[in-house]
Amino acid sequence: MYKGFKVIDADAHITEPHDLWSEFMEPEYYGRRPIVGPAEESRPGASRSFMECEIFPKGNRTTTTIQGAGVNRKAAIDLDDFMPQKYGAAYEAGFTPESRIEHMDRLGWDKQVCIDNAPLPLRVGADMDQGLMWACARAYNNFSRAFCDTDPGRIKMVGVLPHQHDVEGLVAETRRAVESLGAVTVTMPKPAKGRPWHDPAYDPFWALAEELDFPVSFHGVMSGEPHTGSRYQPRQSVSGPEVALDHAIGFPFENMISLGHLIFLGVLERFPKLRVSFLEGNAGWLPFWLGRLNDHGLRDRRQGMWYDLEPLPLSPSEYFLRQGFVACDPDEFHLKGVVDALGDDNIVWNTDYSHPDAPDPDRALPDFIVQPISEESKRKILWDNAVRLYGQRILN
Repeated sequence: MYKGFKVIDADAHITEPHDLWSEFMEPEYYGRRPIVGPAEESRPGASRSFMECEIFPKGNRTTTTIQGAGVNRKAAIDLDDFMPQKYGAAYEAGFTPESRIEHMDRLGWDKQVCIDNAPLPLRVGADMDQGLMWACARAYNNFSRAFCDTDPGRIKMVGVLPHQHDVEGLVAETRRAVESLGAVTVTMPKPAKGRPWHDPAYDPFWALAEELDFPVSFHGVMSGEPHTGSRYQPRQSVSGPEVALDHAIGFPFENMISLGHLIFLGVLERFPKLRVSFLEGNAGWLPFWLGRLNDHGLRDRRQGMWYDLEPLPLSPSEYFLRQGFVACDPDEFHLKGVVDALGDDNIVWNTDYSHPDAPDPDRALPDFIVQPISEESKRKILWDNAVRLYGQRILN
């Protein structure tokens, strides 16, 4: 609790140990597991690289580095110096669950939702064997459950799913993650090639979310090919300003496309109990985007001429306000404008902990508390709305 406010961080990040695959991969697939390169002993919280293996046949694949760019790209900030200053003992400990809880206690954060928008082995784009992909997903989700079991009332597990997937496997692993492992949500993978989210093949997945009463989280996930920031990629070979543009564009634009797709292609209409969240892309885009979707989706609006079917029963903004949530940053510019335009019932608070570009953890709550919005709005954004989004599981 912080200054009388109960606090749920609706989108923080779990931090992998150096080599979870060796510990959590099932025996049947152990010999085909992702092979992680040697640990950097001096940097317990550092990124890791993958050696030559079935998933990465050429090896040399790394997880994120500074600003997500290549290991040889120059940056204004050296992570070796920066991360210990930003996160202190939690970084030095390798962001263990124990160090996370200690940090949360000190900062006044009551609960964290530990999201990962898919570890690198689950993001491969080649025609990978589905059995291996789902074995990797099960291994990661089992690790995530073990991580959160350190204090299951405080740190909440999230299920991850491979970007390359069959819908039958998607439903089976999602059910296992929610029913058996206690995940409070799953992060939506990008749609399968040639099968957009409104394809009837995905209906069993959306129906499962209604049946089990869990939300689906869109966390910077690509809504389709190409990625909206692709003109500024690959990051390994472009300048810092281009990397910044790629990152500035990617999360909010993909969230905008995903929301528009779910509304205009009828997913939210066909599954009215489905809850969806759009994370790590700010909230400021939402009033503009819902206004523009209204203009294009309502027959009596100027741009409604482009909508050549019968109008949806509700306006796009009504679908969002009924089923959607968006995460705001603590220091977000003009958050008040979002609250003034759309109300305060559909916004949650997130920290992006423990990423390098996240708000400084000791500023995350103080910066939010001074936002020029009402105390009631702050209470909703810090706690009540996240409870509505994640449901009873967040309170267990």
